[in-house]
Amino acid sequence: MSTDDNDRGKGLRSQTACVGVATALTSLSIVIVALRVYTRAFIVRNIGKDDAAMLLALLLTIGYLAVIFVCRDNGLGYSGRVLTPEQMVNQIRGTLAIEVMYYFLINSIKISILFFYLRIAAQKHFEHLCKGTIYFLATFGGICVICTLAQCIPLHKMWDFTGMVKGKCINTTALFYTTSSINIAADMWILGLPISTLLKVRRPGREKIALIVIFSLGIFSCIASIVRLHAIRIYTESKDPFFDAVPINLWSMVEVNMGILCASIPSLKALFSKAQRERSQNSASYQYHGRERSGGKSSKGSSGNGSAGTVIQNEAYDLKAVESGGGEAGRPDTRKSNGGGGAWLASDSELEEQRIIQPVSGV
Repeated sequence: MSTDDNDRGKGLRSQTACVGVATALTSLSIVIVALRVYTRAFIVRNIGKDDAAMLLALLLTIGYLAVIFVCRDNGLGYSGRVLTPEQMVNQIRGTLAIEVMYYFLINSIKISILFFYLRIAAQKHFEHLCKGTIYFLATFGGICVICTLAQCIPLHKMWDFTGMVKGKCINTTALFYTTSSINIAADMWILGLPISTLLKVRRPGREKIALIVIFSLGIFSCIASIVRLHAIRIYTESKDPFFDAVPINLWSMVEVNMGILCASIPSLKALFSKAQRERSQNSASYQYHGRERSGGKSSKGSSGNGSAGTVIQNEAYDLKAVESGGGEAGRPDTRKSNGGGGAWLASDSELEEQRIIQPVSGV
């Protein structure tokens, strides 16, 4: 067998593995997000900003998969020795599109999780941390996209193999390492944000552990991010980057799909729990703490403007009352509370059966 034939065989195997894993995970993400949207729209009857951000992430994931198919048709995973110049140019253009989509995609998932955190924010400090992180991620994502599109000036020098195009390119290795490291740090920060609030909840140890586990599902995506950083090193140090482009794409798809799945699966509880469906269908929504709502405890006839924490209807307590061990006094009046105050809405599907808030999406 000749060297070219051997290279083609290796390229085909790695290409098949990458496309197969990416297609399977993306298909699963489509199903889970579709069920999430159905649950929130028709069972819980309350779609929020976290769901919108997750839908955007899913659309970008589908776009990423489409580009992988384009790269496959142009020899993804094959050695540069067996590729035509046109195939190499098309792969680099596809890589540029993937880089832009990836930054939008990964930050959309993180922002979706933070929007969910805002649904259960019972303390101003926690609320401000979540909002500050959202602003940081939006700014960071924008900077990443600008740097990606300006990595070569003019941009088409990026796929110039002749050296005839005048211009310059930045050190993309440093760019990838920096952005990936910040993404991993952001994952860890988001994972740790709700821990102090959960530890304050006065419930049996088993229930606390269950809540922490649900909120910590995103650790799988964080692990994939770390493995992806290793794949970046392989790609940037490779003598044949076309052949070594498969690992970074494979682990990028694992990372983003694991993020979508871990953030969406907990929201499906109302879909499979009969008791949860009945609570959702027979009661109104509850609201979480917002900027314009502060002051004393909720009372009968309150419109939600005087609550210091989450106002929950139908056999549920606000998070602040749960933290302080409150009993009946922590229960708002469900007959007169009208959900005013302009706060964003959250639904009964996030309530634990033991009157603890059930997360809609987790990290």
